[in-house]
Amino acid sequence: MLVSVAFLWAQGSYQPGVFVGTEHGPIELTAYAEVATNGQLRMAKGSLENVPTVSDIQRILCNIPNWNPGAIMIANQQIFRDERAERREIPFAIRRLNVSALELRVENLERKDRLVELVRGVRASEESPALVFVVMSTNGLSRFYPFRVRLD
Repeated sequence: MLVSVAFLWAQGSYQPGVFVGTEHGPIELTAYAEVATNGQLRMAKGSLENVPTVSDIQRILCNIPNWNPGAIMIANQQIFRDERAERREIPFAIRRLNVSALELRVENLERKDRLVELVRGVRASEESPALVFVVMSTNGLSRFYPFRVRLD
């Protein structure tokens, strides 16, 4: 089952926002960070307490008019304290669902073995867990929508 089906409304349109599809249904990412003048990320809407933890990523749905996915990135929480914190950009594929809704497939997040490698690569730990960021961009502005990853 493609996760995008879970986002359908009766009228055939998609729920606005950024969502991570899981086997238990979609999880909306409501908090986001922006790059501060010192180069570090800082939470611009919500806080790290509003960031969900996900263990089984299937797809990502982005439906914010005039915003497009610019990157998928993984880092640990140190990225909020050190602009040189370890991070990795993750390749993704896009499938357009309508004028503003895009479904992202991120194979490296969907496969547990690759996700384990990425978490190790950014030196995530219990004290500084791994965060995946869906980076949405428009007109030179970027918003970093985070979610934590849990390896089961």
